[in-house]
Amino acid sequence: MAIDFFLAALDYFQQGYTCIPLGLDAAGFPKRPIPVGWTQLPHRLELIQAADWGEAKGIGIVLGPSSGNLGVIDLDDVDLAECAAKWTKHTRTVRTVRGRAHVYVKERTLSKPRSFKVLWHGKQVQIELKCQGTQVACPPTPGYSILSEADPKEVENIGAAWMGLARCLGIEASEPEGYPKAWRDKVSAGERNKSAYVEAHFLRQARMPLDMALRIMELRWQADYEKGEEDWAEVARTIESAYAKGWHAPISDVCADRDWT
Repeated sequence: MAIDFFLAALDYFQQGYTCIPLGLDAAGFPKRPIPVGWTQLPHRLELIQAADWGEAKGIGIVLGPSSGNLGVIDLDDVDLAECAAKWTKHTRTVRTVRGRAHVYVKERTLSKPRSFKVLWHGKQVQIELKCQGTQVACPPTPGYSILSEADPKEVENIGAAWMGLARCLGIEASEPEGYPKAWRDKVSAGERNKSAYVEAHFLRQARMPLDMALRIMELRWQADYEKGEEDWAEVARTIESAYAKGWHAPISDVCADRDWT
């Protein structure tokens, strides 16, 4: 039976969300917006009615002000999505066509979209914080299903929501704000301790034992760190302090009902 995306769009409209018809992208997934100028589409019924739903292969929600400041945390990894779903039962969560997850929130303060990579269980995972100017495919688009039917959680902003979820998942979001990027070819004397702290966290997240991390970091300190007043013993203490935070408990071993926002 053919899916009536127009009726679905009307239902979403009643919930306060603005939807658009989607066509197939280059990979054959129903993710490509059909309307021109959809990023600035206001929440108006006549515009939904005028859209070309006859060509739709899916339906997308326009995020940001068009849908009451709706935002989505896009987790681009199947295993991470499965773990996150245990923490996001109190907010709308959708499984995507590729088995990833969209976690919906409503922002009190509008944000700009951004994407970045984080380290999780030794592998890099792409994270996208989608908000104004972006859209996401949603059910009943083929391949998309609802994991949690709760209303989108109201949050201060999507970045803060992500940081809360990241902590529950044992993820430290890339480099901490105000800290230098990890694994640069050369590290200046003035940034040695901060660089060592950041790099130690990445090694800890990869579950490298402390003694091995110290051996590797000492070689890096000798070869790539500009010499300053600190000696290796001080840098080693910095690395040990990063490891002192300990391992995060596996997702199944902690309370999944905790509010991460």
